Amino acid sequence: MDLQLKDKVVLITGGAKGIGAAITRLLCNEGAIPVIVDRDADAGWALAVELVGKSCGVYSRRSNECGDCANAVKQAVEKFGQLDALVNNAGVNDRVGLEHGTLRNMSLHSSAIFFTTNNMAHHALPHLKSSRGAIVNIASKTAVTGQGGTSGYASAKGAILALTREWAVELLP
Repeated sequence: MDLQLKDKVVLITGGAKGIGAAITRLLCNEGAIPVIVDRDADAGWALAVELVGKSCGVYSRRSNECGDCANAVKQAVEKFGQLDALVNNAGVNDRVGLEHGTLRNMSLHSSAIFFTTNNMAHHALPHLKSSRGAIVNIASKTAVTGQGGTSGYASAKGAILALTREWAVELLP
């Protein structure tokens, strides 16, 4: 399949494992240059080794802080000279429910997902506007249907659905 991604630089948050790793592999197979942004640096480098012979970058993001997200974008642009897409995929199903969870745990999980998505997009936007690139936000059916025991994850992914609609309207022109 040719998705016309050859030589396109794509940042993927949570790109080292699960859905993110599958996206990273697909991008490599399409000739794109994936940049893995993940808290698990070891998993990121293991995937990069698996993809040996293909262009790939790895950035270990330590937090959802604005500065850390800015550094991930900056390093990708410095290394590859451009940024063509951002895939906001990061998110861990928290297993934090209403009855047995704590507000602190829910807040930690939901804010990590939400702020990473927002901060990565904020810092990538000038580069994406320049390249006429795209932001792809990965949400979850759990945000719409519920699952039970996933309050932080479901609320963050629901917020990402709302952000996606808001950004589409804001950036339409």
